[in-house]
Amino acid sequence: MDGRARRLALRKFLIESRSRLRPEDVGLSSGGRRRVPGLRREEIAQLAGVSAVWYALLESGSDIRVSPQLLDRLAASLRLSAEEKLSLFSLAIHELPIIPRATPSSIGAIGREYFELQRFIRRSRLASSFDELAGLTTDLLSRLAADVQDAYFVRADLPAKQFTFVSQRTAPWFEPVSAQPVDFASVHDAQAVLVRGELFAEPDVAARPHAIFRERAASLGSGRFVSVGIKTLTFDGAIGYFDVGVGQYAEAEKARLSLVAEIVGSNLYG
Repeated sequence: MDGRARRLALRKFLIESRSRLRPEDVGLSSGGRRRVPGLRREEIAQLAGVSAVWYALLESGSDIRVSPQLLDRLAASLRLSAEEKLSLFSLAIHELPIIPRATPSSIGAIGREYFELQRFIRRSRLASSFDELAGLTTDLLSRLAADVQDAYFVRADLPAKQFTFVSQRTAPWFEPVSAQPVDFASVHDAQAVLVRGELFAEPDVAARPHAIFRERAASLGSGRFVSVGIKTLTFDGAIGYFDVGVGQYAEAEKARLSLVAEIVGSNLYG
């Protein structure tokens, strides 16, 4: 999207956001019947603490620069949601990628996943270390998937046929898995995930010989996990999560995990 298209999109965004608010929503007097619905430009300017002329320039699509602090005030004045605020910033600050505004049809799980992934892409690119990237990844997985008990990132040592957990987000009632090396022979998915780099989904952990999650599944009465390998020239490992669900994972869930793995792999240079 070029500069002019971005400014026009910002104009449309601001007008729509302003038109859905009533004066009483923001503590203002309606002042009688209005010719068009919503707040006036000067009212938004007053709420945001800027001049009416400056706001008119911004909303008209003029090529002006804005600060994050001012956008924070504007987002608060327009009563934007977190997703809408993210869209506002992406349209107003040229250095950010464009993020579409949430709509009634996208504000549910799919919309939430989209915004989470957009944030993860940007933050993962800026990660200053492998540990930070691993932590961002397990944070994301624990938020995206329902009923997650353990989101994990593991590093594999193929010659030694061992792997270690380098990052976890574990439910409060479970102890994190030890950082000590685990033999491939202890888990039935090691060859598929860690050696061949494939995606592996187990619908019934309690019924399978799995040294890490079988006991947890038995204590919960159910449990399953999904993992996908990450392989680069200098790194072998995997990401995934264990949850209390029952049955096969949906194809959309598998595709989502594969996408996260692809993003992570692109940040593990080499």
